Amino acid sequence: MTPARYSVSVDNDMILKGYQGKTVSLASLDAPADYDANCRLMGPIKASDGVTIPEFVRKAFNDEFKFAGVYGDGSAVLNGRMDKIAFSSSAGLTSGWWDLSLTLKSNNGQSLAVENKYEFKSGFDAITACNQTAQALGPAVQDLIKKAISDPRFKTLMN
Repeated sequence: MTPARYSVSVDNDMILKGYQGKTVSLASLDAPADYDANCRLMGPIKASDGVTIPEFVRKAFNDEFKFAGVYGDGSAVLNGRMDKIAFSSSAGLTSGWWDLSLTLKSNNGQSLAVENKYEFKSGFDAITACNQTAQALGPAVQDLIKKAISDPRFKTLMN
């Protein structure tokens, strides 16, 4: 099961426009120690384009930065790790969730940790539920990014 490619969020763009004049990039994002990608008996949920979920999230951050005009290698360089990647395709039988958390560290020594649980309707049968879970990854990452960039501490990563 593979989600669609990431698409930038208008809400995230509006927030990032507030950082005009500064540049930032997310250089690396490490995987958590444990992540079970298997969805029921349907097989693993993978990110699009054959990348890992941390690579998908890293690219999503950089796409958001580029779209808002704040991407660059000259100023703030972030590195981080995904602290948690977890999902359920059968919460309450026909609902699901993605639980994503990460820690970002700036080259200026500041850090920020955020977590976001994104809930969605999955479906009853395994094929539908796992497909819906895969498709919910993009919006879940949009919300995770929004939580990070709207946190007042995010500004400290860019100084």
